[in-house]
Amino acid sequence: MQQTSKVRREVGERPMYRKIADDLLKGIGSGIFPVGSLLPGELDLIRRYSSSRHTVREALRMLEDMGIVKRQRGRGTLVLSPDARPAFVQMVRSPEELFSYPKDSALRIVAESTVVADSGLAKLLNCPKGAPWTKISGPRAFASGESVCWTDIYLLPEFKGVTGKIGGSRPVYEIIAETYGEQIQKINIEIYASSFESERAQFLGVEPGTPSLCLCRRYHGNGGRTFEVSVSEHPAKNYSYAFEFNSGWQTAEHWSWSK
Repeated sequence: MQQTSKVRREVGERPMYRKIADDLLKGIGSGIFPVGSLLPGELDLIRRYSSSRHTVREALRMLEDMGIVKRQRGRGTLVLSPDARPAFVQMVRSPEELFSYPKDSALRIVAESTVVADSGLAKLLNCPKGAPWTKISGPRAFASGESVCWTDIYLLPEFKGVTGKIGGSRPVYEIIAETYGEQIQKINIEIYASSFESERAQFLGVEPGTPSLCLCRRYHGNGGRTFEVSVSEHPAKNYSYAFEFNSGWQTAEHWSWSK
């Protein structure tokens, strides 16, 4: 019981998955878990840290990304090295630096509804099938009226109260953090090709079927849960993004943010 209380006090200072990953790193570095051995199983870690399976898997994923372990289905997590491997990383100091939009553009909400995730939407939102979400949609445009993209934003129902504050250039996740205290732990970004449906095409002044480039951001907050997903669809000819990577060591601190 004393050990569990200690773990919970420390969790207040950093996310639980970081606590688990750091403890395992110490064990590997000190030789408790030598190269070639297996780490404790998921169930053991869940009991040890009074945590969830998702949180434990996130900790193990972090170690795997660092090249320290390899997860093997049905066998366990194998220790490969006591040291992280070199990697090329993009250093980002805040979420605002990830695909940010011009300050003189704003989102204009034209639709708001409650949706229930079918199998396709559940995959997009990283949630169980049948889960309810608040969906807001509309075009983002400059003050001149020129459209930038069409955006669909999905929020957990408990955060629907922020919809009345959306409409300017301020990021939605920032409004949620300020209003509800949700802390961003991770952002997943996916880019894929598509084409405009008739309604969106009309708002953006393009022909239906025009090729588009979609930018999907998934925001993970307290406990690793997905609390916001935004999908922005741009006319392909009007969108480009350049990356710059620097040689460095793979770590969990590629960006930091505070209210």
